[in-house]
Amino acid sequence: MPHYTASVDAGNGGTNAVLATGKTYKRVYFPSVRAVATGDTLGLGSQWEHQFEYVDWNGHRYAVGDSVLTIRRAIEHHTGANRYGNEFHQFLVAKALADLGIKSGEVDLTVFCPPGMYAELNKGITTNFTQQEGKVTIKLKGDKNAREWRYSSVSVWPEGIGAAALFILDDAGNPVQTDLLSGQVLFLDIGAYTTDALLLSDGSFNPETLQHATFEKSGVDEHIRQPILRSLKKRSTDFEILTVDDVDLAIRNGAEGGSYMLHSGAMDMDIAAQVEHQAGRYAEWLANNILDGHYNGLRGIKALVLVGGGAKMVEEPLREWYGDKLLDTSKIPTVKKVHPVDMNAVGGLRLALMRGR
Repeated sequence: MPHYTASVDAGNGGTNAVLATGKTYKRVYFPSVRAVATGDTLGLGSQWEHQFEYVDWNGHRYAVGDSVLTIRRAIEHHTGANRYGNEFHQFLVAKALADLGIKSGEVDLTVFCPPGMYAELNKGITTNFTQQEGKVTIKLKGDKNAREWRYSSVSVWPEGIGAAALFILDDAGNPVQTDLLSGQVLFLDIGAYTTDALLLSDGSFNPETLQHATFEKSGVDEHIRQPILRSLKKRSTDFEILTVDDVDLAIRNGAEGGSYMLHSGAMDMDIAAQVEHQAGRYAEWLANNILDGHYNGLRGIKALVLVGGGAKMVEEPLREWYGDKLLDTSKIPTVKKVHPVDMNAVGGLRLALMRGR
């Protein structure tokens, strides 16, 4: 029976997953959104029918990720504390593992939740993922038979701890000698729904800062995606049908070196200037309310590490204000090849490999 080690950071905005493959890892990403689909076809082929990926799960068929923009009905997100360990969370994890190529066997699974919610949620997450002996059944489009595996173990870590593990472990989970986590180091994990601030003192979490660890409704969705969407809907009736998922796709395309262009009906718009404007305002909010408001403008803190999907969007202004205290992870051997959006997932995999030995 094949045995796999995988780490899945199934966030409110996107699902990042990595699978150990010997000397390195395999990675997948998709937005954390789904929509009920039929999968009906006229049988005319791809030349005459629009194609999209779908998944069969718990007796239902879903379009997932960017494919929901083809369906454009019953689009489903789930944000907030109740999502962690629930059916939607389990669905995102299963879809990610299937995309990574798992078809059967056993999986040593690592998942995450916000640090401010960890004490309350971690046992429930483990219980939900291991119910019915941890058995999972999912079928991707193109599969002749459903994929079935079981979770042999489930580890839950606070978001930010995975990122911290990158500094002290190599790709194989071996410890490395470093003093980067000595003193006070603040990890700011900027997600879609929450922004998490994890303060480590000599490599250990400081529980005295727990009340400031998770800021709900303080992520990229509230501060960047939704303001842009509201602005677009005021510009044209053609833009009224847009969803936050359209905005999210345009932002990701632009961040990857492509175009920030949005298309709807007869209207086209490049939202690059809006993204830059809102990202600058968001950086100000983070500085005012978290870094200055709760962490004294980083006085007494050796380094700030940006993690998550919003990290690159606010990096430039934060570096201007806080200088060298904002750590340049591109110069750290064990971290430099890992994008901030993948830091928790990759770090969680290294922790699992270390524990497995």
